Amino acid sequence: FLEEENECFKSVGEEEEEDNESRTSAKEEPEICQSQEPENELLHPEQKALSTDPESIRKAERKARKDAKKAKKAERRAQREGRGDPQAGKKPCDMCGKSVNLLIRCMHKEGQVDWSMVCGKCWHNVSGGVPDGDVNHPHYRYGGLWKNRRAQQG
Repeated sequence: FLEEENECFKSVGEEEEEDNESRTSAKEEPEICQSQEPENELLHPEQKALSTDPESIRKAERKARKDAKKAKKAERRAQREGRGDPQAGKKPCDMCGKSVNLLIRCMHKEGQVDWSMVCGKCWHNVSGGVPDGDVNHPHYRYGGLWKNRRAQQG
């Protein structure tokens, strides 16, 4: 291993002596061997040591996990305080597809087995605007309300 390092790190002065023996002033800066990996050449020497050190890798992974956890906590806190995503928790209307915070569960077709979740606008069309239906909507059946508990104020 040491021999390999010695071959890779020749001083500039030794190369100049080999090429031109008449020169007397030679620099003593080490030259990097070309066999190193190209992505490591861009890193600072301290970063090279840190990137391969298992301890530093473990610390970096731990820091990334902690940061992700803190971000998730901040997002939940914002949601709880009403500063979160305004689209959070909304559900689409079965008729028009619009995402809303309040849906009415109902059956409105003859022979319908499953409940439909409709928004306020569509509810007026299927029920006639009356909770128990009317003469024009004989198959309408009310089933309750669904309210988005995570709705944001503002």
